[in-house]
Amino acid sequence: MIKQEMTPRERMDAFSRGEEIDSVICVPDMGVTMTSFLGIKASDYYHSPELMAELEIELFKRLKHDSVSISTSLRGMAEAMGAKVAFPDYNISYLLEPAVKSIDEIEKLKVVNPLKDGKLPILLKALRLTRDALIKDVSVGAAMSGPFSVAASVAGTENLLRWMIKYPEKVHALMNIVAESNNKYIEEVAKLGLSIDFADPMSSSNIINPKLFKEFSLPYLKMNIDKIKETTGKSPGIHICGKSKKLWQDVVDAGISNFSIDNIEDLEEAKEIMGDKVVITGNVPPVDVVYSGSRADINKSVKECIKKGYNSPKGYILSTGCQIPMNTPIEKVEMFMEAGRKYGKYPINLDLLSDIE
Repeated sequence: MIKQEMTPRERMDAFSRGEEIDSVICVPDMGVTMTSFLGIKASDYYHSPELMAELEIELFKRLKHDSVSISTSLRGMAEAMGAKVAFPDYNISYLLEPAVKSIDEIEKLKVVNPLKDGKLPILLKALRLTRDALIKDVSVGAAMSGPFSVAASVAGTENLLRWMIKYPEKVHALMNIVAESNNKYIEEVAKLGLSIDFADPMSSSNIINPKLFKEFSLPYLKMNIDKIKETTGKSPGIHICGKSKKLWQDVVDAGISNFSIDNIEDLEEAKEIMGDKVVITGNVPPVDVVYSGSRADINKSVKECIKKGYNSPKGYILSTGCQIPMNTPIEKVEMFMEAGRKYGKYPINLDLLSDIE
C-alpha cells in the first residue's frame, strides 16, 4: 500500500530502495542563483560557508524539496588549481584567467589539497553545516564539475579545444591532474557521509563531438565515478547541458545511477534508451517556463514531464532542465513544487495530466 504524506527524507529513502512513494520526487536545480531569496550578494555567498548553508536551509524550509545540494560551481575546482575567477555581487562567478595559458605550463600544475586550496575548504564546511542542520529531514549531497568541464576553466575553453587536436598527449596529462584533483575532493566529501553528483556542461555534444568525448572526457569521468563508488558505496548522478543523446549509452556504461537531461532533450527518448538502467531526471525549462512563464505554463510543463517520465523503469525525478536563473522569484519555484506535488501524486492520474488549462 502506498504511504501517504511522506516527508522528503522518507520519500527519498524509499525511492532509493525502489519502494513505493506518495509522489514523484521533486528537486529544482538551484544554489547560488537563489541568493536573492535571502537578500544577500552572490559575492558574499561564494566566500561564506555559513551563507551557503543558510541558503540551503531556508530554501528547504520554504519549498520542502526532496534533496538539497551544494556545488563547487563550474569553476570552483579550476580556481583551486590556479585559475582566476571573478565573483560579481549579483551574478554567478566567471573565469577571468585560466591557470595555464600555454601548453608547456600544464606540467607545472599540481593536484589540489581540498583542505587548503581555493574555495574548497569553504565548500566542505558549508556541506558539513548543511548536513548537520538538515540530514534528519532531507537528503543532503554535494555536486561538482566533471573533469572535462574543470579542464575548460583550467586551460580556457578555446585553448583546450585547440590543444586536443594539436597536443593530445599533453591534454591527457592535464586531464589526469584534473581527475586526481576531483578525486581528492571526493575523498573529503565522502568523509562527511554525503552523496556526490556531477554537472558536466562542457561535455555536451554542442561543445565537443562524441569521438572527442570518448577520448578526452569519458575516461577521466570514469576515474571520478569509480572513486565515488569506492568511497561512498554509491553511484553518482550526472547532468549534461544541451545535447547529450549521443553520449547516453557511454555515460550509463561508465557507472552512473542517475542521468539529468537538459530540456533540449526528450524525456520519452531518455526513458526508452536508458530508463531501464538509470533514474531519469528532468526537464522543465528553467528560463522559458520557471523564470519567464506563468503558473499555467509551469503546470503544463510539469504535467508533460511527469506524463513522459513517471513510469520510467528505474525511476523518475522531476527537475528543471538546468539551473534556475539568477533572480527567479521564490514564488515561481514554489509553483513548480506545487505542480509537482499535485500532478505527481501516486497513483498517477493520467486524466489529470491530460487536462489542458
